[in-house]
Amino acid sequence: MTEMSDHPAIVRLRVELDAAWKSICTLGGLADDARGRVVAELRAAVPDVASRAALEAGSEAAVAEISRFAEAEVVRAEVRQAGTVVPSTELWDDIVHTAAEAAVARR
Repeated sequence: MTEMSDHPAIVRLRVELDAAWKSICTLGGLADDARGRVVAELRAAVPDVASRAALEAGSEAAVAEISRFAEAEVVRAEVRQAGTVVPSTELWDDIVHTAAEAAVARR
């Protein structure tokens, strides 16, 4: 029997979280318009994948994977978004928090 961390839905979630983490770490080098698109995509895609992983592999496994990534440090940068400056660490916290909420939400 495979571990839940090896479940294909958890593996997909892991890949999505890793890509999101890498994206957050490089936001400072992007132009404003590209940065906004990346942040919007992360805010939508990561919770969606987390929700799907929870449905397929269980909320506990999805939240455990998200929690692992939530502890990862991101490159500290100030990101201009919608006319305000937001620290990259705050964006990362928001993305993983929203993903965890999506993983435990009932449909």
